Parts: sequence; structure tokens; C-alpha cells
Amino acid sequence: MIKKPLFLILLLLSCIFLSCSKSSKQNTSETQSESEKPKIIAKSFAYPIGEKEFITEAKDKKDKWYNAQDFGENRHLGEDWNINSGGNTDCGEPVFAAADGIVTYADDAGTGWGNVIIITHNLPNGEKVQTLYGHLEKILKSSGEVKKREKIGTIGNADGKYLCHLHFELRDESCLLWNKVFIGYSPVRKGWLDPSDFIDKNS
Repeated sequence: MIKKPLFLILLLLSCIFLSCSKSSKQNTSETQSESEKPKIIAKSFAYPIGEKEFITEAKDKKDKWYNAQDFGENRHLGEDWNINSGGNTDCGEPVFAAADGIVTYADDAGTGWGNVIIITHNLPNGEKVQTLYGHLEKILKSSGEVKKREKIGTIGNADGKYLCHLHFELRDESCLLWNKVFIGYSPVRKGWLDPSDFIDKNS
């Protein structure tokens, strides 16, 4: 006959074992269901502003947008997109996701940046890139999946620091600032890609 204190200890140990076993099975099941989820693949890219998916970088009559400061110009790590009429005439204009992906950053990034969104995109070849949308007036999508040309925000002026425009970057996985916001100008461009060139090649 088992004494009462010993019986209680054995009962307690059995409960702990069963609880851990159940938790382990549940965690394994959750991990499997996460890994079984299909990845969102960015099959094609489009420009993040304008009424159509594709625009020209020049200030012309083909569309109402132009690239005011190109990638690499003045050590610029992105492109600055403005409306042809200049000034603050593009304040509040919609900003669209360049491709299918997942929002991995959406916050006020502080002085010189204002509101920023970063979207991570899985490419068909298994690689990843990120698009960054800076100086936003409003963030309309702060988490979760997004579709190409889904409205994610509106053009702003970094809390009054600049005239309204969209600072747009495209990075690959070698970027030291992957999923981070820190600097928009640098002589070191490893990890940053020319956004328009990339979109034109992957449209």
C-alpha cells in the first residue's frame, strides 16, 4: 500500500508529465501548421505611386510623377517621388505596396523620417527583398499581408521637415539595415538596389 504523501507526489509528477507532453505536442502542431502555410510570393513589382502600375522617371506628360532625386545621386539610397506640379501638391496622395508581401515595420521613425513602412517580399527564386516607404503622412497598413498596389499610406513631409514626397528604397538581404530605418544617404550602397531598375526588370 502506497503511503498518502508518496501517492500525492506520484500523482503530481504524472500531471506534470502529461501537461508537458500535451504542450509539446501542441507546440509541434503549431510549428507544423506555421511551416505548412504557403509563402506569399512577389511574382511581379509595380511603382508605389500614381494611377497606373508603371510610370516614367522624367517630368513629362506621360504621367504626373517624376523622380526628383535618383538612386545614387548625392549618395541617396532611394528615390524621391514627386508630383509634377511640385511643392506640397502631392501631400495626401496614395502610396501603394510595390508587390505582394508582409508588413514587417510600420512606425514613426523619428526626425528626418516621419512615418515609415517596410514590406518584406519573397521572390520566386527563394530570395527576399524589402521595400521602404518614407516620410508618410499616414500609415494605413501597419501589419499583415499586403497585395501589389494595395494602398498602404499617404505621402507626407516627415512632420514638416521637407516638402511632400515619397522616399522609396529597395534592399536585398545583404543590407546592413535590413528591417531597420537609420539613414537615407551613404557612400556605401551594398544591399541597396536601384528601385526603378528593379521594378522595370521584375514587372
